[in-house]
Amino acid sequence: MLPESPPVLTVSEVAKALRVSKPTVYRWVKDGELEAIRHGKQWSRGQAGRGGAIRIPVAVVAAKLQAIQDLIADAA
Repeated sequence: MLPESPPVLTVSEVAKALRVSKPTVYRWVKDGELEAIRHGKQWSRGQAGRGGAIRIPVAVVAAKLQAIQDLIADAA
């Protein structure tokens, strides 16, 4: 039996949940601000991009949302 994987969201779903653009989500993943899981077919070397699907665990999105809410509360 395979181990149970955590619930995950797509980049589009994360962008909607956090009310940011998809490029922002991709940048956060690239910069390490959001932990992401990349799976699926990877592109071969020399092609633009990396290929494969990016999924972000729900718990990571919840933590990012809390961090954003904390920043807003501190600014008020």
